[in-house]
Amino acid sequence: MSDKQYDVLVVGAGSAGQSVATAAARAGRSVAMTEGRAYGGTCPLRGCDPKLVLHAAAEAVHRVQRLSGKGFTAAPGFHWPDLMAWKRSFTEPMPEKARTAMREAGIDVYDDYASFVDDHTLSFGGVHLRGKTIVLATGMRPAPLDFPGHEHMLTSDEFLDLEELPDEMVVVGAGYIGTEVAHISHALGCRVTVVASGPVPLEKFDPDLTDLLRQADEDRGMTYHLNSRAVAVRPDDGRFVVTIEDAGGRRTEIRTDRVIHCAGRVPNTDRLNLEAAGINTDDQGRIKVNDQLQTNLAHVYAVGDCTNVGLPLTPVAGHAASVLSDHLFKVKDRPLELHPTPTVAFALPGMAAVGMTAAEAAASPRNIGVHYKVSTDWFHPRHRNAAVSAFKLFTDDDRGVVVGAHLLGPDASELINLLYVAIRQEIPIRELKRMVFAYPTAASMIPSMIDG
Repeated sequence: MSDKQYDVLVVGAGSAGQSVATAAARAGRSVAMTEGRAYGGTCPLRGCDPKLVLHAAAEAVHRVQRLSGKGFTAAPGFHWPDLMAWKRSFTEPMPEKARTAMREAGIDVYDDYASFVDDHTLSFGGVHLRGKTIVLATGMRPAPLDFPGHEHMLTSDEFLDLEELPDEMVVVGAGYIGTEVAHISHALGCRVTVVASGPVPLEKFDPDLTDLLRQADEDRGMTYHLNSRAVAVRPDDGRFVVTIEDAGGRRTEIRTDRVIHCAGRVPNTDRLNLEAAGINTDDQGRIKVNDQLQTNLAHVYAVGDCTNVGLPLTPVAGHAASVLSDHLFKVKDRPLELHPTPTVAFALPGMAAVGMTAAEAAASPRNIGVHYKVSTDWFHPRHRNAAVSAFKLFTDDDRGVVVGAHLLGPDASELINLLYVAIRQEIPIRELKRMVFAYPTAASMIPSMIDG
């Protein structure tokens, strides 16, 4: 067993951990990083980036399908293994690229899961490392399931490595990941059934818009079991039988080729042995931090999805890492500003949101205006023959500014960024109405949306 001392120890080699470690090295600190999985983290290896590669293909096929009979006479040919090879061209170089970048920055890199021995010492693989400052950036992973046959399910991570797309699939979970997996698979030719625990998919988005999305999904052949949960999976002659139970206790069996687990994620904190250091967590296992990303121990910090602040999104983790790096290495405190945070579900069509929600608007004492419209017949969605398009904007009518935006439809993922800027900078509505946007683009709808 060897003991080494570092100024900064970083646990987790995702985007947030790499950012803090690099900033520490640039500030002249001695730095070590350890990671139990491949270097790079969820986003470039098992999340955002590979998902968007698959989504791009699915979106292309989906758009052609929507324009069938309007110039297109046949669906394009599609080969899943070719798509996966294209995806691997993004993911396979990443771990060594990340490791090399860390080493070139002067950071010692280790390959193992770390756990606390005491509040300054981490242990892994027979090595003890002591750190004056410790930064935890361990991210999240698919939540463990405990019903009979759960071991026959594939996680969303494993979905991204499928050698062949099955003919039929049951997706358990209808949040961001479940919805995206379902939409990609369905667009590329798989028959999809979605098991949603709530009354609508994408419960974190506006319920009126998510219900419109569900209706459009069902119209194009997807199947939903709402207010339901999977309670068992069993193999059956090379396929699987999924038992689904609804809120009333009624059970249904579905026979399918694959079952994909997208029913939530949990923080990667259980291996850390946080109790040995006395680090506090909440009831979901997330590390508690203050507005400087500091735990209850003055020298231990945490950033990203493993903490109890902010949405579990890569840009949120990146912002938190930047704030922490300024605090630790530039002695420059700045606030952790996470509201409003734009968020997107890459469905077909897309869903996006930023700022005040419908529940917050209903509870607010302010004079809140609601601008809600199904806009499927507006030119921007109509020229693509989009199945559905809608928006809901909330405005503070006393102050004359937009305070919340919720979008469903083509280019929602880009349009939400413009509305984020409008909300964040408190651009007056009168100025938004005067702006001349390029037409016909998604942005050119903004003045009409405020009037809508």
